[in-house]
Amino acid sequence: MHRGRSKKYLLIFLSAALFLVCHSVSGAVWETLTPDHWAYDEIRWLQALGYLHNLDPSQKPYTRGEVANALKTSTRPDSKPAADIFEILDQEFAFEMKPGGAWEFTAGGRVYAGTETRQNDDWNSAGYGVVSATAGNARMGIVTSLRLDRDLMDHPFYKGKVWNDFAGLTEQAYFVLCGANRRWELKLGRDHRYWGAGDDHLLLNYAQRGIDQISFRVRWEWGDFTAMVGQVDDFEEADGGRISRYLSGHRLELLPWDWLRIGISETLLFTGGVRFGSMNPFLPYYGELVNENSEGNGFIGLDFIAYPAGGYEVYGELLIDDFQLENEDPGDLEPTEWGWLIGGRWNGLNGLLGAGVSYTGVANRTYNALDPKYRYLNYGLPLGSEIGNDGDRFRFELSCLPEARLRLSAFFQYARQGEGGVAVPFDTTYMNYTVAEGYAESFPTGVVQKTSTFGVEFSGLAKPYLQIQGWIGYDWIDNYGHTSGLKEEGIRGRVTLNLRGDRLIKY
Repeated sequence: MHRGRSKKYLLIFLSAALFLVCHSVSGAVWETLTPDHWAYDEIRWLQALGYLHNLDPSQKPYTRGEVANALKTSTRPDSKPAADIFEILDQEFAFEMKPGGAWEFTAGGRVYAGTETRQNDDWNSAGYGVVSATAGNARMGIVTSLRLDRDLMDHPFYKGKVWNDFAGLTEQAYFVLCGANRRWELKLGRDHRYWGAGDDHLLLNYAQRGIDQISFRVRWEWGDFTAMVGQVDDFEEADGGRISRYLSGHRLELLPWDWLRIGISETLLFTGGVRFGSMNPFLPYYGELVNENSEGNGFIGLDFIAYPAGGYEVYGELLIDDFQLENEDPGDLEPTEWGWLIGGRWNGLNGLLGAGVSYTGVANRTYNALDPKYRYLNYGLPLGSEIGNDGDRFRFELSCLPEARLRLSAFFQYARQGEGGVAVPFDTTYMNYTVAEGYAESFPTGVVQKTSTFGVEFSGLAKPYLQIQGWIGYDWIDNYGHTSGLKEEGIRGRVTLNLRGDRLIKY
């Protein structure tokens, strides 16, 4: 992997960044807030304090209109720094909080430019740039955004195209139509989508490239229903042939009380062209697979997020890939393929201090499949937890806001990674045992790489369009590279200057 020319690329990024510095002067209520937007961290901080609960933390990305409406209808704190965070968000979403309806066109972009280091490596250029355009009115619109990504170029699993040491892709390109008060929404095109609370997501995680989809969402006071039919990257066969792969998903969320959200979701990755039974959002996909005797890889997810008292947030998620109910032949000895996530946050002193803890684990073979075309991957990147599978991770962090625009955190993380993986051949060792013998395996499997990390994070928001953020940590690794007894240690880190000029041009 080549990581030279760091000064050259850093200068390119910074030059482009300076060109894009401007105030954000307009917006569209239906436009989705890109997953790298600084507002997500501020919103989550306020939600743990008891505010903005009409924004759904389990279904993202938010739209600019959703955030604006939550700000307009929320009660406001009287003291700092929580009151100041509201003020910053008011500045960013001021246009969407005003009545509108006329057609408008905007164009601009954003640049995240900086440097990073990986294990035993020099500091090298990092980041990406995006140019985007929107057109629409209060009820419909079009978005398109093109991305040049330095980070993806160096990603070990990314399978997309690379030009001149940059990965180039269309990040978003969609048409959206929505009803009054956003009671319903219909979308056609490419956009981000991820389900579940917390920083990681077991189903439909954040990725740089959105998913090509037809989707709709309907909202009620007591919950909502979301469904999508999409397409992910083709599977390339050994003879050069290509097989189209499709992804269907639906999710029902209920709000039995104001402080509790419960969701149940299902996805299905399938091939074979148009199969309406596998695309019908009102059918259980697993039942269709069995009844049609067809192939595919289905998942069921359960998640919740609760705010039992002011200042507290608790969340969890359970993902079921495959489990065996029978015990008649060696195939029934296949270990359960599943994942789990549990975590919580505390914010106190009106938002001055915060703490968070989470534990995520994914069993071996989860997201994988005996037939590789059914793996939950899109251009080499997971359609689920960033862990992949055959591993777990515990994380604790302590944060403070000396002022609303500055966030400082210290964290400890302990991660284990087995020898399994989503992109490796499916492990069928269990087939070598009889039902009488039984089969059991450790978790994680094989020689387990264990990584302990202490680090610090920071984020400074000078203006809604200008942010500097980064982190640096020190790793201690046992069984490095899954080699028993091999130890490694060193610094990892990343610092970027983030500039957002999403509406440099406006008509």
